[in-house]
Amino acid sequence: MTDLFGKIEPGMTHATADKRGLAERYMVGVRTIEAWQSAEIIHGTRQGKRIIFDVGDCDRRLLQFGNQKETYANN
Repeated sequence: MTDLFGKIEPGMTHATADKRGLAERYMVGVRTIEAWQSAEIIHGTRQGKRIIFDVGDCDRRLLQFGNQKETYANN
């Protein structure tokens, strides 16, 4: 498992975080993370009662989403 900031522990292949960890990473509120997930901008995996996010995947998806928004604004 990882801590809230997505640091990888030995033996792990991907950095992961929960909603609170992602909110701290991106400096937004937990509700923003929930809104992004609801809008299918980012994806999480349920592990028990928690939803865990692959930090690298979220980084890529948010970057792609930001690039798409800029493209639409320029047209």
